[in-house]
Order: sequence, then structure tokens, then C-alpha cells
Amino acid sequence: MDDYAHGILDEGQTTISNYLLNNYHKIGINNQEMFIYMLIKGNHDLVIPMPEMADLHEKTGYSEQQLFNLFHQMIEKKLAKITQVTIEGQQVDAYDFTPMYEKLSLLNNDQVSQQREVQSPKIVDSHERQSVFESIEKEFGRTLSPIEMESISQWLDIDHYSPELIQMALKEAVLNQVYNLKYMDRIIGNWYKKNLKSPQQIEAYKKTRNSGRADDMSNQYNGPDIPFINLTGNPDK
Repeated sequence: MDDYAHGILDEGQTTISNYLLNNYHKIGINNQEMFIYMLIKGNHDLVIPMPEMADLHEKTGYSEQQLFNLFHQMIEKKLAKITQVTIEGQQVDAYDFTPMYEKLSLLNNDQVSQQREVQSPKIVDSHERQSVFESIEKEFGRTLSPIEMESISQWLDIDHYSPELIQMALKEAVLNQVYNLKYMDRIIGNWYKKNLKSPQQIEAYKKTRNSGRADDMSNQYNGPDIPFINLTGNPDK
């Protein structure tokens, strides 16, 4: 057998259920999403280790942002979720496509159509979305991981945090020199507990809080201690 044939065999084969191929449109998968799923599936079943975006970019010609958007769309449609698997003793991030097959199993009743009707995620302008990602990467001084990008997308699409609110939380985190998303999430969570959900409300709250601190400081005497001298001769006065 020649080298060409050996090379083909060494690459292995990807097996896809015909039922999935015949019905993927019915459960909300588009052609691009199906193509990416087939490309990364390999010999895995439901849980697939996250691929390197640079490798996928080279194979597909899609930009890394386009690829991220495709994976995010599948998560948003509840076709996949992010998990972790152990490979050679190390925990690695992975995509779990169990929800996709669960939807496929529901095709004989009306549950899939009902689920698709309920899902109406808020759409954030692509320019604003990209600006949020770029701002965080710039301030953190590094590229965001897929899980971090997914967390930010959930802020925008599921929690419905406005891009302005995320930018303000980023500014607070940078001022405190804490460069991680969990800290930003706690900042936004604290604002929500105080029912502060717009930049205007947050700015007004911060001004009020700072003004209160200024008043407290003005009422404090910071000069030298002055001893009390009783000039009446009466010890009780």
C-alpha cells in the first residue's frame, strides 16, 4: 500500500448518524454549525475536547471570531454546553453535545418546536460585542480563553448586561488592579443588588457615596489634641 493510502487511513474516519444528518435542520442546526461539528467530532461521541481555533481557522478559512460565534450559537441554542474532561491526567475544556442528541430524541413530539419558540435571546450589536471583547483583552493584557469569551457572551445574551455596564465594571476592576472576570461579575452583581442597572444610576450612586464620605471627613478634627482646663475650681465642671 502506498504512502498516500496509508496517510488516508492514519487520519481515521468520522462517523455521523444518518438520523442526525437527515434531521439537523429540524432541531435548529444550520449548515455551518453542522460542518464545524463534523469537523471536530473525529472519533469522539458526545464530549469533544475544545479544538485550537488557529487550527480550525486554517482548515475552514473562517476567522477565529467567526468560529467562536458558531460555537456560541450552538451553546445559545442549547445544542451544546461547556464542560471539562481528563486527558492523560490533565483537565481540559471540552464541548458536550449531549443536549443536541436530547433534542434529536424529541423530534416525535412538539417539545422541540416549543423550546425553539421560547428561546428569544436579546441580540447585541456585533460592533458593541466586539468592542467589549477587545477592551477586556486590552486591559487584561492577554487573549481571552474560549470559556472567558463564553462567559462574556452570557453576560450579554442571557444576563442581559449592557455593554456599557460591562465596560464600567472593567474600569472598576482595573482601578483595583484585579484582572479577572469573576471580580467583574461580583461588581455587577453588587450593583444589581442595589438595583443599579444603568450607567446613569451607577454614576449617581457613586457621586452620592463619595459625597457622603467627604462630609464625614469634614466633620473630623485632625489637628493637635488640646487639653481641657477647668478654670472654675469645681471638679464637677
